[in-house]
Amino acid sequence: MAHGSEDIRNAALVGHGHSGKTALIDAIAHHCRLTTRLGTTADGSTLSNTEPEERERKQTLSAHLFRMPLDGVRFNLFDTPGHPDFAADAIAALDVVETAVLCINAQNPLTFHARQLWQAAGHCGNGRAIVVTHLDHDKTSFEQIVTQLRAAFGHAVVPVTYPNAAGAAFTTVHMVTHNEGPEATKYHDMIEEDEAEIDDTLMEHYLSTGHLDPNEFDDNLRRAIARGKLVPVFAICPQRGLGIAQFLEFVQLHFPSPTCFGARGAAKPGSDVFSEMVQPDDGPFAAKVWKTVSDPYVGRLTFLRCFRGSLKKDQNVIDVRTGRVAKIAHLLDVHGKQTKEIGSVTAGDLFAVSKIEDFAQGDSVTTEIVPIVFPRPRYPEPTYSRHIWPKARGDEQKIGHAIDKLAAEDPMLHHQRDKETGEFLVTGMSPLHLEITFQRLHRRHQVDVAHGPPTIPYRETITARAEGHHRHKKQTGGRGQFAEVYLRVAPRTHGAGFEYRDAVVGGSIPRQFIPEVEKGARRFLTKGSLAGFPVVDMQVEAHDGKYHDVDSDQLSFQIAGERAVHDAYMKARPILLEPIMDVVVQVPHRFTGDVAGNLSSHRGRMSGMEVEHDMQIIKAQCPLAMMLDYSTQLRSMTAGEGSFTMKFAHYEAVPPLLQIEIVQKRKTVVDQHLTEHA
Repeated sequence: MAHGSEDIRNAALVGHGHSGKTALIDAIAHHCRLTTRLGTTADGSTLSNTEPEERERKQTLSAHLFRMPLDGVRFNLFDTPGHPDFAADAIAALDVVETAVLCINAQNPLTFHARQLWQAAGHCGNGRAIVVTHLDHDKTSFEQIVTQLRAAFGHAVVPVTYPNAAGAAFTTVHMVTHNEGPEATKYHDMIEEDEAEIDDTLMEHYLSTGHLDPNEFDDNLRRAIARGKLVPVFAICPQRGLGIAQFLEFVQLHFPSPTCFGARGAAKPGSDVFSEMVQPDDGPFAAKVWKTVSDPYVGRLTFLRCFRGSLKKDQNVIDVRTGRVAKIAHLLDVHGKQTKEIGSVTAGDLFAVSKIEDFAQGDSVTTEIVPIVFPRPRYPEPTYSRHIWPKARGDEQKIGHAIDKLAAEDPMLHHQRDKETGEFLVTGMSPLHLEITFQRLHRRHQVDVAHGPPTIPYRETITARAEGHHRHKKQTGGRGQFAEVYLRVAPRTHGAGFEYRDAVVGGSIPRQFIPEVEKGARRFLTKGSLAGFPVVDMQVEAHDGKYHDVDSDQLSFQIAGERAVHDAYMKARPILLEPIMDVVVQVPHRFTGDVAGNLSSHRGRMSGMEVEHDMQIIKAQCPLAMMLDYSTQLRSMTAGEGSFTMKFAHYEAVPPLLQIEIVQKRKTVVDQHLTEHA
């Protein structure tokens, strides 16, 4: 059936875990007669949790899109993960809808993650609504929860539906727009006051008459939500079907359509200024990729949101990032795991295309010669890294390709080959995040991996001056090898790097062999002698040596130079340097003492504290070695309400006792490696 942008409602259910998002999806689908029974998370029968990992853990781990049939309206509704480790899909969904619906559990209404998602919806420019679930439990007060929500999010938060009673006595939902129940007048007046702030004309009328007439009230609800002047609150009990009909009626009549937001910002390729205004119904097709999924059996599916114009099957489009042209052979309507072919899409539609390998998450796709680029959403930076390797020898070549595919689906999953250690590092949000990743590796790509902590990139340096000497002599019959080198080493200031000086006089080392001594010295720098880490901030000065007219060659002086540096190095009181990170921790105030104490016990140095959005920001400098599993520790200390970021600051000397322990462990690892490969 043909439809216009004004007939579309796009919304995403977001919220903390166990806030009722998945149950609400099932309740709406049951109400719309898409299913014959209510699914439950406990028995794995929900519409959303279709992946094996989701059914096993009884929680949503990916965003799932559903088309809910409403009279004359196309209602596209996302179920998104509630766990902060999988917030990428929630953020991606918020980026392509008009309305964010924050689900709140009345038993635990305002978690840190819920506040984060609220802010993310604000960054995406969404209209916002709130659904309160679990109101039929004992000792719950809808009035009290609304008071908390208004204190946290402002006076725009107003109920449009509310329960008839508290706790287990909750049996009916009253609707303010129908003037139902004892609180209807109070809430109606609160909504009117918020609506009046939309523009000066409406405010002037409201102030002069003290109210809005019924037509004004209804006509401006959608504008008020789109502009953030009204945040409607809904009381819903999904398991009992209470409040579902009222919620869907309000969605149909008053949730913003794509045309309510007017122009969206975009940029010209290569520019960071989003000054190009994109009107839904003005101009050629333009869309954004919000998700890609690769399945070895189904193939690659790319999910998009059309922001402007329309697209028909078999048209060509341009991926602005790559400049490549692709023919859209299959346009797909999406409902959970089900897809069906459609002939066209219009501005506001959420749809999928199949078998196009080049599209990546966040790409802008157009049909015009002069393309535009939509802004990419902001995702949290991953902080938990593991070194991985395949369990089966034959999987070495497969592992990189398989991880590439998973990382293309998850912006919070990073991977790289460490140039220094050669380790293949995968970085995610937590042990759980990577555990799910490894399970998907096994299920989708038949690759099993082992993993361990990454090697800390220590450095070595010296703290004193010393003399070094080596005589390289090798005679095996015929021409031999001979070189002798005398040199000095000295420490340099932090960050000064390596310096080589030629102080040889009198031709004791021929000029053609002087560069070979430097090559040998530089080769030593790559692996050091204390624990096998690179050496930094050292000066080497060659000042004397001997040679043989026949047996001396380039290789001999390289070997002599390297071993002479080794001789001097071990006399120059070498030390280990460790990477120090600038760490920023964000926690609720009540956890400040515990977190600060924990950082201090992990050799962290506090550098400042400040308050931001009712959260405590703790700044510190900590050794990287102490931060490898900090995400797990912070989550334990703060009941999952803390987050942190870190970036490299500088190198510092390792404490002497700890250095002895690190060196001993390093030698043990090297010895084991040599034994295994003997």
